[in-house]
Amino acid sequence: MKQTVVAISLLLAAWLAWQAWQPPVVKHSGTTVRSTLPVVKDAGPELWRIVTKRMVWKQAISTLRDRLYREGFETELVVKREPVELHAFDDPGSFKTQAAAEKVKAKWRKKKIDAEVVKREITFAVALGRFYLTSYAEQMQSRLKTIGLPYNYERRTVTIPAYRFVFKPMQKPEAEKSWKQLQNLGIAEPAMMKESQFQRLFGKKPAS
Repeated sequence: MKQTVVAISLLLAAWLAWQAWQPPVVKHSGTTVRSTLPVVKDAGPELWRIVTKRMVWKQAISTLRDRLYREGFETELVVKREPVELHAFDDPGSFKTQAAAEKVKAKWRKKKIDAEVVKREITFAVALGRFYLTSYAEQMQSRLKTIGLPYNYERRTVTIPAYRFVFKPMQKPEAEKSWKQLQNLGIAEPAMMKESQFQRLFGKKPAS
């Protein structure tokens, strides 16, 4: 009997030791495991801008601003110094005195040309016209040929302030709708571009 009790005690001790060594079994409860990683939100499609063509003539800027306002468009005027092609027409003479240049100016004024006397380093000249638009320069050239007096023509590039009207950032469908409306109205040859491209071209540069 004593031997039986000892054997049972040894078996019980061995079983308890085995249970203590074994890792616990975890039952699945069906709960979703939640990641601690931050969830990246979808920023959505990139916004778009509408930008009108470059303008350098103040009267054209004022006229377009009024028309855009009448049509209900909200815009902002941006300015950026850009290289622009200039068409220059001048009298071929070079004058030592302003009085001599004024006489030639009067001669052109009689021909309905808005001539002006300009001061150079040590001489004076008579400017017949300065044009940034090729179409206007061609009209001027035609007028001068009709008059028949000699003149000089020079085409050069100058850096001057250029102006554009820009629209607020929009989703692409809204931008396309506004772009088509401007096209139908014949306004300023609008261009559509992504916001990132607009910022590269016209955005404010960071201070150095």
